[in-house]
Amino acid sequence: MIESCYWRAELRNDLVWLRKQRTYQRWSEKQQVLFERKLMIVAFQVRSLLERPKVNDQARGTCMPVLRYKKIGDRPFTATGAGWPEDRFDMEQPEPHTLSALDVCNQLIHYYWMKTITEGKAFASMLVFSDYQRHKWAYQIRIEDLLKLFGVFSEESSAITSAAFKWNDKKQDYILVKAND
Repeated sequence: MIESCYWRAELRNDLVWLRKQRTYQRWSEKQQVLFERKLMIVAFQVRSLLERPKVNDQARGTCMPVLRYKKIGDRPFTATGAGWPEDRFDMEQPEPHTLSALDVCNQLIHYYWMKTITEGKAFASMLVFSDYQRHKWAYQIRIEDLLKLFGVFSEESSAITSAAFKWNDKKQDYILVKAND
């Protein structure tokens, strides 16, 4: 990533599109697919900014509230014959939880299963779990909170103005230890 300001500009455009498309007259399968696709692209953009590193410590520390549902029983959730989340997760006892921005991105980028939840004529939340988490937790993510989280990374104020790096023998590379705004 040569210059992050262009990534942030595209991220802002994508967030405008997502906010506009969040409500609908009639939700079609195509609209769901386009919304899902755009969410994954935005999640990838944010993860790229985090990994390069192109965001300051304040933005990097941004988290979001979610509800999580514990996996129950020994039966796995599989791609074929998966059952429903109610068969594999304790949907009656959600736990409030917080996910880091990187964890949210990874849930979306590597999702194993996703279900959209609507309220009236708006895409309100999603139930999602990544391949890595499918034997542990399912997460319910509110779209409003998700767009707010991603919005932090679209702002120029999230950019690094100075950084400190330290050599890491295990990685054989320098790692970011401080990113100032």
